[in-house]
Amino acid sequence: ASVRISENPTAEELQGCRAYLHDYMRREVRTQLDPVLARVRGASGQMLLVGTGGTATILGRIQAGLNDYDRTIIEATRITVDRIRRHTDHLWSLPLAERRKVPGLPPNRADVILPGIATYEAVMQELGFPVLRVSTRGLRFAALLEG
Repeated sequence: ASVRISENPTAEELQGCRAYLHDYMRREVRTQLDPVLARVRGASGQMLLVGTGGTATILGRIQAGLNDYDRTIIEATRITVDRIRRHTDHLWSLPLAERRKVPGLPPNRADVILPGIATYEAVMQELGFPVLRVSTRGLRFAALLEG
């Protein structure tokens, strides 16, 4: 199943997307990750969620209000789950033409940011990550290996 998003998303579409993502996280992801997360958190007391790739970088740019790419600022960006939720609510409330004007959001990504930010919100809420650390580097820099 997928969630279809219109050019001018409605509150109902956001609600449906959130419900789908939370259901998917509970049904497919948490069943696999909860035991691992509990073991790792039990050993160290904390874990850090690192976001890599386009959506994470854009979220860092939005958070910092950057119209241009600045790796140093983006790499220093930390976004709380509450702030992610506010960004989600805000971006989903805007028609595509208005999203194209959001500082930090490249106009050519204004159409695809909605499911991406909703996914980060769901992951953070469902897995208990209070903060997202943004990285401009590839996934290999953020990989967690069990020793």
